[in-house]
This record gives sequence, structure tokens and C-alpha cells, in this order.
Amino acid sequence: MNELQVYQTVLNSWKQDYELLHDILNSEQRALEKRVFDQLVQLVKEKDAAVKRINSHQVPPIINAQGVNNTSLNEFKKFCSRNPALAESWTELMQLVEKCCFKNEVNARLIDLLNHSSQRTFNLIKGCDPDNNIYNSQGNRTTVRHFSSSLSA
Repeated sequence: MNELQVYQTVLNSWKQDYELLHDILNSEQRALEKRVFDQLVQLVKEKDAAVKRINSHQVPPIINAQGVNNTSLNEFKKFCSRNPALAESWTELMQLVEKCCFKNEVNARLIDLLNHSSQRTFNLIKGCDPDNNIYNSQGNRTTVRHFSSSLSA
């Protein structure tokens, strides 16, 4: 196997791992939207394993013009971007990485919304709505209580 084939194999392997992560993130989003929490437990384990695998990727060494072995990701990126046989694969990989980052951010915001919604529901059950603030005659914020006294379980 020549040097370019080795690099192409590395890129293909990385791409497969990111495709798996993207699939997991899509499933996670669907589970969050449908509030299927038991499925989320399994998906989190799968996502952790996928991320661990991605983080364990080793950058193949690039021998520069001076004959120095370089294993920096930045040098690998430059090499792939400048090499016509690898440029398309590198671009596809970077697009997939961006999709994964975006999907992960979407899921993080969904989790934040679910947490906020749950907290709001809990506060309403307790008889207090901290999001329903008004100003009193002194100009201070005051919380409106929905019941004369808090509910207790």
C-alpha cells in the first residue's frame, strides 16, 4: 500500500466514525423530541463510545520537504487539502464534522429546553411561577403565587 492509499484509508476510517456519530446524534434528537428517555440512556452510551473512538484517532505522520516526520493535525490537513487525490475526501470529512457539531448543538439546546420546561412545571406544581414576574409599587420585582400557600407532597 503506497503512502496516498494509507492516508485515504485513514480518512475513510475517520469518516465512518463520524457517520456513526451523526447517526447516533440523529437518533438522540428524535428521542429528545419524543421524550423517550429510556432510549436516551442507551444512545448516550453509544455516543460516548463513538466520541472516545474519534478522540483516539492517530494522525498519520507526514514527511515534509526537509524529511521531518510531522504528526500534527494541521500538517495533515494541509497535506490532504493540497493533494488532489485526498482533497475531496478531506472536504467531505470536514463537512461531516461540521454536521455533527451542529447536530450536537441542536441536541444540547433541546436538553436545555426540556430542563427548563421540567423546572417550570415543577415550580407550577409547587405554586410558584418564577417566570411570571411583575413589578410592585416600589419598582421591585415580585413573584406571582398561584395559590395562597405552596403545595406540598
